[in-house]
Amino acid sequence: MKSINKIPLVVLSTFGHCGVDWLHSLIDSHKEVLILPHLSFFRRIDHLKKKGIYLDNTLSIDKVANIFTKDLFKKTKIDSYNMLKRSQTQSAFKKHIKDYLLVENELDIEKKVFYAIQCAFAKINKINLNKIKIIVTHEHVPWNCYLYNNFFNSKFLFIIREPKKTVAGSLRINKRHKDIPINYHMDGNLLWMLSANKFIKKLRKKTYLVMKNEDMHKNLKREMIKLSKWLNIKFEKSLLTETFLGKRWMGESAYLSKVDLKEPYPKDYYKPQNIEKRWRSVLNKKSILVVETVFEEIMIKYK
Repeated sequence: MKSINKIPLVVLSTFGHCGVDWLHSLIDSHKEVLILPHLSFFRRIDHLKKKGIYLDNTLSIDKVANIFTKDLFKKTKIDSYNMLKRSQTQSAFKKHIKDYLLVENELDIEKKVFYAIQCAFAKINKINLNKIKIIVTHEHVPWNCYLYNNFFNSKFLFIIREPKKTVAGSLRINKRHKDIPINYHMDGNLLWMLSANKFIKKLRKKTYLVMKNEDMHKNLKREMIKLSKWLNIKFEKSLLTETFLGKRWMGESAYLSKVDLKEPYPKDYYKPQNIEKRWRSVLNKKSILVVETVFEEIMIKYK
């Protein structure tokens, strides 16, 4: 059996509200890829620290297995975030985490836990690691990406979208949180996109790929063929279909639903004129000027 920590690692992240879950869903069912639903490993570690739980070698194997099994399997209304299928149990997942941690003694604690989770997911889903060519891990916020360079020899896959669409969609979502001031959401958008751009500037060209949301909507097959070559996997039709844990996913939209959609998008939903109509309904002239000024470099760089 191939050692899981010898399989190349790619980190999937984003410039903001750009469709990272959509890109994730397209990769989900490929037979040569190991990808867990929305792991965001280092983001989870940050959340645990805020609760006073620190990942270090003083924690027992049983404690580590308990912490991460409990954290990974919180109930959520968002189908794409769920880690288990209905027929699977947390106890089996926890056992596989413990088994890996008991055997692996050479890696740093962060790497051990990361690979223990990947291995447990592969075991519970009967995935043959000998057939896996790449691990793709979803890290939802870009400012955690540098940590993968600290612990792993990883490559990076980012998705970007025209900034006015990105900001408008994000503001549309966050307007539901009426107790949080609007400038907080705007600052979040700035941090997200500028952090991603700053991080990518420091990478060697061969170690990252940035996919454009607009290009994917224009010709998805062409873009996924390009991605499959970069990932060094065989192009399969599954790369054109959205799934999570192999189950068809209808997608999500800030303009249509609070959570995952239950029905497919309207056929003309992603026509350029309809997209523009939506983002213009959220941003006024001053907002547009701010976005185009702050993100001028990014808009020029990615055309």
